[in-house]
Amino acid sequence: MKTIAAFLLASSLTLSAAAFTERDVTVVNSRDGVTLAGTLTAPDSLSPRAAIVLASGSGPQNRDEEVAGHRPFKTLAEYLAGRGYAVLRLDDRGVGASSGNSSKSTTDNLARDMSAAIAVLDSLYSRTPAGIIGHSEGGITAVRCANADSLCRFIVTLAAPAWSGDSIIMSQTRALAVALTGRWDEETTQRRLLDIVASPTSDAIAAALIRNEMSAKLGDAARLPQVANQLNATVAVMTSPAYRSIVRYNPEADMRRVAVPWFALNGSRDTQVLPANLATIRVYNPAAETLLVEDHNHLFQPCTTGLVDEYATIDGDISAEVLEAVAAWLDRISAKPNPQP
Repeated sequence: MKTIAAFLLASSLTLSAAAFTERDVTVVNSRDGVTLAGTLTAPDSLSPRAAIVLASGSGPQNRDEEVAGHRPFKTLAEYLAGRGYAVLRLDDRGVGASSGNSSKSTTDNLARDMSAAIAVLDSLYSRTPAGIIGHSEGGITAVRCANADSLCRFIVTLAAPAWSGDSIIMSQTRALAVALTGRWDEETTQRRLLDIVASPTSDAIAAALIRNEMSAKLGDAARLPQVANQLNATVAVMTSPAYRSIVRYNPEADMRRVAVPWFALNGSRDTQVLPANLATIRVYNPAAETLLVEDHNHLFQPCTTGLVDEYATIDGDISAEVLEAVAAWLDRISAKPNPQP
């Protein structure tokens, strides 16, 4: 355990920060037989304003959601702890000290992981409202917990997909191709592949169909050892339970049902979850408060292009503007006597 003095992350933020403490925490999802390791960052005061779990995006992520040299969840946890909030962040299944396998985890599994984490926070801070901040696919996890778990009293979603999984993947691929080349000629092929993934066929049959489709596209190159290895790896990912679960999932019904306070943000230059998803959230759930953050990417960094290869070239993690917006919303919600549906 270590005690840290939390300092403001940008000179433009002038509110006083509180000292906070970090300690290791273990979360047990007994239904799935999974143990998750994490870090609880909490203010030194006895009563945090609220207790929050951070839900990471798709793919195996460590507790800091480390990507391209950035650690956005560490930044978010320490900033919010300095504002009086207890924040729990976790290694995903199969990452770090956590058990399980992220590639075999469906949206149902991830929601149960977050519910187990909420229960831990409730045991530590029984009189403190608990909620979830979810990034990307973690936003979907937050939405599902808001509906299924009475202990989840509020959610914040950062670039949460509001479209069906296949539409999200199509939009990502199209945006990248157009940004790099000005055109996209593979939409028909991509659509066929995603239809196979979404179909009820077994993993083995889906793998064979995908391999045939991609091999036909590659032609003689598919026989080259290096290309064949890449093809096999791609097929394995596309037929994994995690990927098939994402592609098949449509969040509309779950988003319409959310009745707890909800703050949804998206960057205007996000090329992974396009900003139009935020408009869809407003349609599905008019009670949700939304914020489009101008000139920010999927990691909520100020950016120029929003493309993935730009992430590593940008200094800093989540911008001061986004941190302040999230904290201000939480301050308002936590000031209410008992935030609930």
